Amino acid sequence: MSARPVLLVSVPAVHLSQIELPGSIYPWRCLRDAVLPPDLRLALLLVMQAAEAQQTEIRFVARPEIFTHGAAREWLDAQAGGAEDHLALTDGNTLRLLPGLRNHMFFFPLGMPSREAALRRLVRLVPEAFAGLASQVNGTMSFRLGARWVRPPLLPLGFAVTPASEPAQYTPFIWLPGNHGQAGVLSEKEAMAGVPLLKPPHFVPLTLAALSDHPFVVELAKQVRDTVLDPAKDPLLIGLPALDRDDAATKDQVEAVLEAFSRTGVALPRRSTWSVRFVAGMPDPAALAGGRLTLHAGVPFWHFGRDVLDAAAAVVLAGSGTLSAPRSLITTWLGRDVTVQRIRPQLGLMPVTVGQVP
Repeated sequence: MSARPVLLVSVPAVHLSQIELPGSIYPWRCLRDAVLPPDLRLALLLVMQAAEAQQTEIRFVARPEIFTHGAAREWLDAQAGGAEDHLALTDGNTLRLLPGLRNHMFFFPLGMPSREAALRRLVRLVPEAFAGLASQVNGTMSFRLGARWVRPPLLPLGFAVTPASEPAQYTPFIWLPGNHGQAGVLSEKEAMAGVPLLKPPHFVPLTLAALSDHPFVVELAKQVRDTVLDPAKDPLLIGLPALDRDDAATKDQVEAVLEAFSRTGVALPRRSTWSVRFVAGMPDPAALAGGRLTLHAGVPFWHFGRDVLDAAAAVVLAGSGTLSAPRSLITTWLGRDVTVQRIRPQLGLMPVTVGQVP
């Protein structure tokens, strides 16, 4: 029995295939020193920081599905230090639970449509597994099971300070109609670690889910047009989205954003400008001081520490889908209300539903 409370944590087995583990129970250093997807690494850092704050010991368990009963389960119980809770980090493909413990879920690739679709499929296949969850970390998942709606309780976790990472790289906005790949290449060539801002900026971080929200992208494209044409406006920072591929470079991220703009029908000026700039990585909170932060409902807010959210003079939650659940999530963690910008879909377009599983 451990002197401190123990939490068992598991990650998808696909991310363990290249890691040499000492056994089925392994320490944090095995993951800390491994090459992991950025969103999974952030999720693990968040869990470890929360555990340290609560003086909870973390023990990682590999392939928890083999420890459900029999001698294997007896061995796990003997090694678990009296753990009563298990946190399963999931990429949407699987949800491995440990019977007899309080199971919690952390869906970490929010904003990736393919991963969100995988999670919806999994809920349809095994709804009873999700119905028994003790909580969901930073999630708004809800679904219908028979005649009732199931909403696993929310467990909000967040960074006090944004985790250190590589310095943010800024690139200019370049618009070449019909040649977005070349525009991405040219933009990447001008990347700089820092470009002075004369005014507090408007920062809009993006994900692929945000780019799939057509009404949202239309409004953003209009802001780009207006900012390019009127240098007196506050500078616009567009956070580049992570792509669902391992070899994506900055030019590919820029191209994905420009392609989304091209589908809006908004006429953008053919020019290169730093009044609208793309940013890869997390901007310095000091650069956002006094500015505006617009979060699409499909952007994982927990990637940002309180230092970033507190630096902004205004935090706006935006999107064309259902915003009540994301608003409740953000305000619960932030401790204050946020402005909501519900963007009405254009005629003939279906709204994007965020935070619900059919």
